[in-house]
Amino acid sequence: MSLRISDSIIWQETGDGISLYHTETGDFHSLNETGSKIWELVASEGEREKIITRLAEEFAGDNALVTVHIMRDVDRFLASMVEQGLLEE
Repeated sequence: MSLRISDSIIWQETGDGISLYHTETGDFHSLNETGSKIWELVASEGEREKIITRLAEEFAGDNALVTVHIMRDVDRFLASMVEQGLLEE
């Protein structure tokens, strides 16, 4: 799945993560460290599989169970961001 940040989103890195502002709805969002890492990978990689691979390499090593958890959590996060109009497929 190819992803990109919506043109309606203004975002910036802060000391606590990433802050998002949706210009069409006026909603603000703050991403924690994990969400910020995924957001940055969307910005640089744009592909779900690449994002999961990068996170699995960094955090799971050879542990297949952890990789499955990463895949599930990333899928949930990305689906939520698409549903809220923050990311586009």
